[in-house]
Amino acid sequence: MRFSQFFNSWLNDGYYKKAVKIGKNGDFFTSVSVGSLFGVILSRYILSISSKFDGKISIVEIGANEGYLLADIIQGIFTFSPKSLSKFEFVMVEPHENLRLLQRANFKEFFGDEISLTHYKSLKDAKFKNAIFISNELFDSFACEVVDGEKMLYVGENLELFWDKIDPEIKDFAKKYEVKKGEIPLKLYEFFTNLSASASKFHFITFDYGDMGSRGDITLRIYDNHRVYNLLEEKDLSKFYKNSDITYDLNFEIFKSEFLKVKGVKFISFKKQSVALMDMGASEVLSVVSNSNNKNAYKNATLQLKRLIYEFGSRFKAIEFSKGV
Repeated sequence: MRFSQFFNSWLNDGYYKKAVKIGKNGDFFTSVSVGSLFGVILSRYILSISSKFDGKISIVEIGANEGYLLADIIQGIFTFSPKSLSKFEFVMVEPHENLRLLQRANFKEFFGDEISLTHYKSLKDAKFKNAIFISNELFDSFACEVVDGEKMLYVGENLELFWDKIDPEIKDFAKKYEVKKGEIPLKLYEFFTNLSASASKFHFITFDYGDMGSRGDITLRIYDNHRVYNLLEEKDLSKFYKNSDITYDLNFEIFKSEFLKVKGVKFISFKKQSVALMDMGASEVLSVVSNSNNKNAYKNATLQLKRLIYEFGSRFKAIEFSKGV
């Protein structure tokens, strides 16, 4: 089978269906795992751009896993501008039932009945007047093909990897984006079309691994209990298949170009996560914590920001788009 089928089966027919945990007790860390500061900084930024919209705004997290990021954003909004909570509604787009159940349970624990959470299985089911879309490490889970010159990666019946003739359509796509060796993400344009159709006006923010343009290398890797494995070097994939995380670095040039094909969409910015978080108000958030005279809270927030800047800040990027605002 094509590698993209294998990749999709690994994650969506197996790994994600198990409602896996991330952080210390999972296979990998994300910026959200560091603590609540990531979401609190985002809440400050969301409040600053909310004035661009008239009427109710839907804050929509796509691929929320346990739901911690959106919960941290809500807590941040309440901290900085409690009266503003009423202008927002909170939404998650999640195709996996086990994850939806986990997200609802966590929200019930965090907020009781004070905050309502709306779920959609797909963006095709959603209709928003105004939306702020957020995601963290979402697009590295999109199925991809893997190319190396005139060859493309395939998977045999016993999960062995092998190279064979490249599909003409994939070859043309790789040539268009000057990818001689690396991953070719699939269905980005379809996803962006559905996202744009779901909202009259929107602002879109996502964080993920990657670079602007092809690295000329294959970045596929497996995360299992915080250890990293090179997919191409593993002789027995059966021990990882559907049980561990599989991912790759994004080519943001493909990401940007495919999104800008959608009518009305505008590119806003592309930055290292470290720069984006500072621009979104990280220093101001620390100042607020400092003024609270809670030394432990300030120390914790400072440590979190250092991790977000120095451990995640360079490899992760933030990219933003908008429509109608």
